[in-house]
Amino acid sequence: MKAAYITHYGQEQLTLGQLPKPSITQPKQVLVRVLKASVNPVDLKIQAGKLRPLLKLPMPLVLGNDYVGIVEAIGPAVTNFKVGQKVLGRISKQSIGTFCDYLVDQEANLALLPPNLDLKLAAALPLVGLTAYQALFDKMQAKRGQSILIHVGAGAVGSILVQLAKMQGLTVITTASQRNHAWLTTLGADQVIDYRHSDFTKVCPPVDYVFDTIGKETLLQSFEVVKPGGKVVSVAGLPDAKFAKAYGLNLIWQGLFKLASHKITRASHKAHAGYEFFFMRPDGLQLQCLAELVVTGRLQVRVAKEYPFEEIQAACDYVATGHADGKVIIKLID
Repeated sequence: MKAAYITHYGQEQLTLGQLPKPSITQPKQVLVRVLKASVNPVDLKIQAGKLRPLLKLPMPLVLGNDYVGIVEAIGPAVTNFKVGQKVLGRISKQSIGTFCDYLVDQEANLALLPPNLDLKLAAALPLVGLTAYQALFDKMQAKRGQSILIHVGAGAVGSILVQLAKMQGLTVITTASQRNHAWLTTLGADQVIDYRHSDFTKVCPPVDYVFDTIGKETLLQSFEVVKPGGKVVSVAGLPDAKFAKAYGLNLIWQGLFKLASHKITRASHKAHAGYEFFFMRPDGLQLQCLAELVVTGRLQVRVAKEYPFEEIQAACDYVATGHADGKVIIKLID
């Protein structure tokens, strides 16, 4: 099968070539022929080797995390899907790889493609949709009447979180450049802060939650606006010892992450607020709910560009610029 892969971490250009077609080896697995996939910043982090402590992945490594495709075969214990059905999913972290013709995924990670859902939107949804959903409902357990600051609200994850938070009845504050203010207001943002001209710590009122996609100083400053008892959830900060332990890392890694995240821990204690480094997980049931929201028009997913498979390196380079207004899609089959 055709695939885009790396043979070592730090490889700058993807290799486009042929790899063996995967096969079902477990009773609850599904073989999917990939129609479209999307490129996410985490794909570039994996390529660079930045997630090696968290992901133990063999080489050659096919990149890509989310997809839409057609079920080609099912394991003997699969009950929710049939051959020929169109599905979308966020592939298991232990066996990533969606930049290819075929993949094998666990049944629990898949959702049935709703009728009339555009394939590009379906391919764009899984990773960013699940990240926003789990941050809001699993990690924050946000409730009506509370408030949230979302950094980079015009980003792929941020824009979905703005909408979900508003549906949940939260007061939504976000940061974005001026050109995205009107759009974010239509999505439900109550206040949009122009990060280029305003210091969010000076204009953002105290909030119950902060969602961070930037890390570094922005993450540390976020504790200045979170209420005592609130929480900062980050997908861009450093894992702490609590996360390392929960993730099953050994004592050495727990100690290293404790040391590396000491500034974050100190800021968290000073603010009397919680901190959570967040690494989303695949979940087919949650993804099904999100897909239904998209097809009914209640949830918008922004797609920036679509590239043919042969131009996948250009797609990755575009994502690396950080200027994509929405998801970047890879078309594997016309």
